Amino acid sequence: MPLSGQLLYGIIITLLLGGLWNYQAQAEGAGNAPPAIAPQPPSLNEKDLLPYKQKGRGTLAGQAFLGSPSGKAVTQAGALVHLIPITPYTRYWFDHTIKATNCSAAESPASAEGSPTPRSPADCAHEALTRLRSEKRLAPYLRTTRANPTGHFWFTKIPAGRYYIVSLIEGDRERTKEDQFAGLAWLGLELEAGEKASNLVVTDCKSNLC
Repeated sequence: MPLSGQLLYGIIITLLLGGLWNYQAQAEGAGNAPPAIAPQPPSLNEKDLLPYKQKGRGTLAGQAFLGSPSGKAVTQAGALVHLIPITPYTRYWFDHTIKATNCSAAESPASAEGSPTPRSPADCAHEALTRLRSEKRLAPYLRTTRANPTGHFWFTKIPAGRYYIVSLIEGDRERTKEDQFAGLAWLGLELEAGEKASNLVVTDCKSNLC
């Protein structure tokens, strides 16, 4: 092989070895990289809530129910229906506790035998709603009503804005086993000034109405 060819061959080998070394170094560096830090929940900023404190001219009316496995609508007389303004703070709360309905056994209180007590998604949802309602700075902006025996509800004097409607339905224990089906019904909406929104469907999305 001519001298010029040997020199060119050596340069190619050097470049290939150098590229392989860089690839290995990057792979090792990626393996030793610290884990990604989960984003922190946004803080409650009352400036985001000011438009929701005043009385408005809007009205909301609809029905809150769950879709049972047989397709029957399960309602609960007197079930609380919550109207929650959408802000970065409540959106994070909603995405992580209502829409996701995460319920981990590790978070359950221990039983008398020392093992975690299993909790249902409805138990977790009840705790999530309790935590939200216990936030004193948020309380003036939350609105709550009760559903009638058919699950229908009404809100009046509502200011314009974006809202979640959330209701925890636990069925009627005096009825059949199917009617005791428990879960969360929810809906997100935007209300214009003076709008009268009716026939709202607030459900758990098993009815394909979400």
